[in-house]
Amino acid sequence: MIGVRAMRLLASAALLAALALLAGGGANWLAHRPAFDFRRIEIRGDTRHLSAAEVRAAVSGHLAGNYFTLRLETARRAFETLPWVAAVSVRRVWPDRLRVTLVEHHALGQWNDGRLVSDRGVLFVANPAEAEVEGPLVDFSGPPEHAEDAVRHWREFSAALVPLQMSVASIRVSERASWSMDAAPPLHIELGRDDPPGRVQERLDSVAAAMPLIVARLDGAATRIDTRYSNGFAASRTP
Repeated sequence: MIGVRAMRLLASAALLAALALLAGGGANWLAHRPAFDFRRIEIRGDTRHLSAAEVRAAVSGHLAGNYFTLRLETARRAFETLPWVAAVSVRRVWPDRLRVTLVEHHALGQWNDGRLVSDRGVLFVANPAEAEVEGPLVDFSGPPEHAEDAVRHWREFSAALVPLQMSVASIRVSERASWSMDAAPPLHIELGRDDPPGRVQERLDSVAAAMPLIVARLDGAATRIDTRYSNGFAASRTP
């Protein structure tokens, strides 16, 4: 037979279970009230290529749920599909707002497959014409997996060319990881493989240091330099 104490414990457990069901149902009912539907999406961040209206319009059909039920990870992925978006932070603001902070890619150049290259070496899809508003793009070509190295070399090459009053116009890496570049005013430089690491930069630094001598020997500016020699480099000038 069940004792009085056991019956009381069972009754208490049943009461607690009933209260939990009522609380859960009440919370579910409350969570789905229209008062908690998102009525405003706040767009923050340095968005030079995306307007707040464009962002809202692009994701309007992809944000399902309200303050309580929206999956933030799903929302974040929806915003990440927008052109130019490099990073997204999404958070709820009580009781009916969604705050979205966007970080845009900063385009440095264009890869030969049509994608843009960010200043962090990330390839992304966007309209090149929009990127060119900020200045001419550097032309990059080669296997896409070298994009990050290409941007790093661009920084190094640009610094080496500053004393010569020249700039990097294009960078190419071959399937065998051999590097070359074109500078402006017109100068093509073959730099070879970066083996050991830093070798390519050493070769370019040597060219920059010897440029006055090169100009004197050629009686004018060189248009092509090949540094892929063990004991120096060859320079030539187009007549």
